[in-house]
This record gives sequence, C-alpha cells and structure tokens, in this order.
Amino acid sequence: MSCIRTPPKQTENIIPPSKTPPRPGAGKTVRRSLEKWEAAMAESTTSKATTQPAPTAKKLTTHKGKSPQNKKIANTNTSPLIVSTCGTRVEEARALVAKAKTTISLARNMKTEYKDSLLSFLDGLKELVVASEAALEAERARKEEVGTGGVESVNIDTDSTITVARDPGLSARLEEHSRLLTENTNKMRDLQGRLNSCCESLGAQQKTYAGVVATKPQPTGSSALHSVIITSRNEKDTGEEVLTKVRNTINAKEGWVKIERVRKAKDRKVVMGFGSPGERDKVKKKLAGEGIGLVVEDVKNRDPLLVLKAVLSVNTDEDIVKALRNQNKDLFRDLDPGDDRILIKYRKKTRNPHTVHVVIGTSPTLWSRITGMGSVHVDLQRVRAEDQSPLVQCTSHCGGLHHKAECAEWVAGVPPTCRNCKKAKLESFEHNAFSSSCPVRKRWDELARSAVSYC
Repeated sequence: MSCIRTPPKQTENIIPPSKTPPRPGAGKTVRRSLEKWEAAMAESTTSKATTQPAPTAKKLTTHKGKSPQNKKIANTNTSPLIVSTCGTRVEEARALVAKAKTTISLARNMKTEYKDSLLSFLDGLKELVVASEAALEAERARKEEVGTGGVESVNIDTDSTITVARDPGLSARLEEHSRLLTENTNKMRDLQGRLNSCCESLGAQQKTYAGVVATKPQPTGSSALHSVIITSRNEKDTGEEVLTKVRNTINAKEGWVKIERVRKAKDRKVVMGFGSPGERDKVKKKLAGEGIGLVVEDVKNRDPLLVLKAVLSVNTDEDIVKALRNQNKDLFRDLDPGDDRILIKYRKKTRNPHTVHVVIGTSPTLWSRITGMGSVHVDLQRVRAEDQSPLVQCTSHCGGLHHKAECAEWVAGVPPTCRNCKKAKLESFEHNAFSSSCPVRKRWDELARSAVSYC
C-alpha cells in the first residue's frame, strides 16, 4: 500500500507582491481605434503649427564646462562665408577653400572617404579659379602689348608662375596663312563648279531604260555610196584591163580624190563608190577628159522601204496613197517636188485574213519623217509605220521540198535551227533563219542596205 507524502511548505524565495497601488480606473485594457488615434495626432500637429511662437534672438552664453573643440565649431559657424578683405578672386577662393577644409575636418559624424572626396573637389575648384585668372591676365597683357618683342612673365598670386612668350613675326605669319586659306577656298569653289557642270553633262548623256525603249529603231549599216559603172568601148578588153586603165587615169595616190570602194562586176564592168557626190563628179570629169575609150554611167540608189502594219485589205493601192496624202498633210508640208514620191511595192499576209502589211517605197526625206512619227492615218485606222529591210529571203520552211505542215520536225515540236548558219559552219545556229540575231542575215542585210539612200 503506497502512501502519499505531503510536500513541505516553502517559506523562502517567495516573491513579495507588488506594493504599487493600482491606477485608478485601470480595469480591462481595451485597444484604441487606429482611426481615432490618427485623428488625434493630426489635431495635435495642427495645434502646434498654429500656436508656434515667434522666433526670438538667442543670446550667446558662455558655459564654463564647454570644451575648446566646441568653441572652435561655434566660432566657425558664426563667421561670414565670404571674406570681403581679399584683394583678388584667387585670394577669395583660397580663403573659402581653407574655411571649407576646416569645417570638414571638425565634422565627427562624416566618413573619412567622404571627407577625402570633398577635399579633392575643393582643390580642383581652386585650380580652376587660378587657371582662369592666369588666362585672363595673359590675354589682357597680350592685347596691351601686341607687336612688342621679348619675353614677359605674368606673375599671379598662385602657387606657380606662367610665362607668356611674344613673337614679333606672329601677325605677319597669320596674315600669310589667311591669304593662303582665301586662295585655296577660291580654288575649291572653282573646282566644285566644274565638278557640278561635269555631273550635269553626264546626267544629260546617261540613257534610261524607258528612253532607250521609246527610241525608234534606225537602220543599221553604212550609208549608201554614190557609185558609177565604168566600161570600155573596146569589146576585147577584159575586166582586169578596164580596171588597169581606170587606175592609171585616176592615179588616186596623188591625193586629189577619195574612193571608198571599187570592185569588178560581170560583163567587163568596174563599180566605184564615193562618199559624196562631189568626189564622184571629179572622177567623172577626169575620165571624160582623158578620152581613152571608157564609158561612165551613174548608179541611182534605191529608195528606202517602209511597212504599214495591219492595214485593212479592202483598201486598194490607190486608196492607200490617197489616204497618206490627204490624212497626213504634215508629212508633205515644205517638201521639195523631187522628194514627193510614194510607191506601193508589195503586200504581206497576216494572221488576220482581213488585214495585210503594206510595203511602200518613199524618198529619203519622207522616210525620215514617217519613221520619226511612228504612225500614220489610213482611212479609218491609225497604223504603225516601221522601217523595212530591202533584203528578200526565201520563205521555204527548212530548205526541203515539202511544206511546213508536212515537215516531220515541225510536227514533232523540234526547236527551229538556222539553215544558213549551218551551211556557213557556225557554232551557234539555235535560232530562226529570219531572226534579227542571225549573223548571216545581218551580213546580207548590210549588203542590201548599201544600195539604199537613207539621206
């Protein structure tokens, strides 16, 4: 059977109750409202601001217990910031820098790195003031003593002395330099003007794609020559003998005439071409005066050709000529009677069975006017007028005995090839025989145009 022991009564280390009497009215602690507390704080702040007394002058009192360091701080704060007894700006800057350094050194609650930075800033400001004063003094002295020689020292109340050198020939060199600058400026302006004019001329000569496309195609090849045919009255003379007689009679090595071309033709004939009618007339007179049995005949150049595109086939040749003269009177204005000629040469078929291409021959003057306009009015139409080559080609399909519809290559869709280039054993023949890029056709076209007068 267990027993329960009663602990002894502790009479030591008992904390005595607090003898402080309870505050009157202190019962339950109730937390005040935050809004009421903020309102009370705002009212107290407003009352303090409105009831603030006027400032009164404080009397400086000397306390016996003040330390000498505190006395230094008080003296520094009460001293004026700008020293009026200083004579120059440099002295004022020095005094202000010294006072600022003293004030910074007495500050106890500032970090050392901040103090060092402020001191370096003050030294920099002092150097700037000293340098500006030295520059002003040197400029003032230079203006007062322009043209004088020697070396003068301008001493300013600073840590250093600035020495300014005087050159007696400085003004002369400056004037010479100014003159050279003026001459070079004038030359540069002249050069700029020339460059602008060159750029304008190049811009005027430069062709654009639209301008090239808008130009009318002109006939290629050399201009027509003024030719004569020379034969011999003696039927026994060969072509070589006739040419020898012509060479001996003319003797072009003397330089009195210029002959462009000479060649032998069939039936014992010699053809000579000249660049102008004057050269031709001189040779004719020379051959007629010698009387060696030679006969000279003029070769009349052919008229250039034009093609009128897609003219209605109901118009006859007389209708087309009449329409050209009556509906295009500007072409025939101020035209010489010898140049007023139009002749219908032939017609070419088109894909449209109701239209044809009409090829006409005109004088060189009319040819240039019509090609310059590019189109003419014919009856109820305005048709295009273009240059027509005098070359006449065979229209056989591929040089065989069959027609185009019966050609096996055309039916199979084989690309066309140029028969003329193949015959000439040229490398490139992947084009049509009527193509303008065919070299053989170009050579033939130049030969055909050599007998045509375009001017």
